[in-house]
Amino acid sequence: MIKTMENTANPLRQSRPPAQEVTDAIIDKVHEIGPLLQKNAVIADQNRVQTDETIEALRSIGALSLTTMKKYGGYEGGASMVLDVCRTISYYDPAAAWCAVISNGSVMLANRLPYTLLDEVFADGAVPMASIFASPQGVAKRDGEGWLIEGSWPFSSNVTHSEWALGILYLHDDSDPSYNPDNPPLGFVMMKRGEYQVEDTWYTIGMRGTGSNTMQTKDLWVEDHRVITFERLMGQGFETQAEETFARRLTPHLTMSTTIQSASVGASYAALDYVADRAGKRGITYTNYRKASDSGAFVQNLGHAGAAIDSALLMLKESARRIDEAASGDHPMPLNERARHRGAIGNAGRVMVDAVNELCWLHGTASFGESSLLGRMWRDVNTGTRHASITAPMGHELHGNVLTDTPFISTKL
Repeated sequence: MIKTMENTANPLRQSRPPAQEVTDAIIDKVHEIGPLLQKNAVIADQNRVQTDETIEALRSIGALSLTTMKKYGGYEGGASMVLDVCRTISYYDPAAAWCAVISNGSVMLANRLPYTLLDEVFADGAVPMASIFASPQGVAKRDGEGWLIEGSWPFSSNVTHSEWALGILYLHDDSDPSYNPDNPPLGFVMMKRGEYQVEDTWYTIGMRGTGSNTMQTKDLWVEDHRVITFERLMGQGFETQAEETFARRLTPHLTMSTTIQSASVGASYAALDYVADRAGKRGITYTNYRKASDSGAFVQNLGHAGAAIDSALLMLKESARRIDEAASGDHPMPLNERARHRGAIGNAGRVMVDAVNELCWLHGTASFGESSLLGRMWRDVNTGTRHASITAPMGHELHGNVLTDTPFISTKL
């Protein structure tokens, strides 16, 4: 067990995540706005972007302040808080939960930026954010005391409502003696609303309401502190620093991978309840069963689907627990353990896909009606679980790397 560090000097520096009671209070508020989220989920799915009303409702209950540092008025929560709050949001609208995860995850990344910039970003408290932290699609060129930015970042979830956004890019700095133009280092740029444009490119069958459009900018000059190296933002440096606050010690990639599955967890439970609630009200076509619940096969397979979803949640909760435990100390989680969790995260997604598919078999063709809630959950789960950072095949291979002592297929652990 990692020994946690007590905070006796600075009351705004956190040594560990908030108590469970704090998370529970936010979850209660999510249930209060649940009917609004559920109503707007249909609109968001049709319009391919969240409604302003939903984003404002999430902001008003603190659901977009989960990872914001305490010194800026947030909860400074960890992976467990984000997982639990966002899976509750997802029960009412998986796409809204996805946006909440991305916003909080983007804030988690931004927490490693210089405080001089964070003071500007959070001058008025927590803000919605977007980020692209994989597949560099931009370039930063050294220009005097700053950088000249150009880039186009597709699949930027929540970008329509973001007030700040992070984009991954290549750093070109001729003044750096170690600079190699054939192998430029990676970094990130922090941009504020108005400095980037949004191109409407998000046309999908699932997670449509995330508004994951393309973020673009050209000939944007930013001050030096708006650009950060990949290693500072995604590396383990902060995770070893006992004097740093909890928010800066959270491991970025594993936290994002764990919590992004929360959108599919809530959707899977919504699908399960949808089928179970109707089991005693509708029969099974071309059989003598007037109620589906009279069928032993139906009841057994429903139970199997429910147990599978429970098992997926347990895998994710264990990953979140270990992330928070490690961030409460100053010893980074070992790479082998990170890889095993990545395998479990991917496996959780595959399990949920299979469970929701089973629920569609049980409910029948009606599952795929255009207005069916079950059909929308099926689309969202099948889409969300295939995000590149959580896809099952690569997660399983990472786990296999541990078992076979072979090189990791990814350096982003």
